[in-house]
Amino acid sequence: MKQIETKSKASLTPTKPVRVDSPRTHARLTLRMWQERDREAFLALVGRSRAHLDRWAPMHNPGETDEQLFDRQLRLAMEGDATGSAARRLTVLDNGSIVGGFNLNQICRGLTFEADANWWVDAAHCRRGFGSQGVNLMLGYGLGDLPEGLGLHRITCGIVAGNTPSERIAVSQGFVKQVGVTSHLQVGGRWIRHDVYVASPDSFANRSAA
Repeated sequence: MKQIETKSKASLTPTKPVRVDSPRTHARLTLRMWQERDREAFLALVGRSRAHLDRWAPMHNPGETDEQLFDRQLRLAMEGDATGSAARRLTVLDNGSIVGGFNLNQICRGLTFEADANWWVDAAHCRRGFGSQGVNLMLGYGLGDLPEGLGLHRITCGIVAGNTPSERIAVSQGFVKQVGVTSHLQVGGRWIRHDVYVASPDSFANRSAA
């Protein structure tokens, strides 16, 4: 997915007070904002999960080091909150260990309030239900009514065909596959075709009631 271009510090000054959200919890996980103190844990995570992430959720730009990746992710998270254009969050365990990242990008507030979603999970925490819990927290926050949530009407995500774990997570949490609809998204410096899934307040509520 196309990343936000670097901006000057002056351009990050919000025109209204920056919204500060309380962490959200679900069973074993907490969804919260990125922090500078996450650097060491994130670098360790990328070091052990690089092959897994490169296959399913490439994050590095061409030639980018792990340190540069963290700097960019932290900057994008701060920019998103300052401008209201994104809500990029980490999920952590009670002991502070990072489990994954769950992002709402390209937030648009026009005739409808919409966003694009993506997520990734540490290879060491796969197949333990954390992906589903993280997506649940992300959708609950994004589709939740203002002021506790973002009040979005529609959240779209793209999943590479064959990524069965992410497909199952998406459907289990209320995303609905758009039959015959695909989109090319820029990931890790490459354009890759993805199947398109959409979640709405109704589909999320119906999932929760199932």
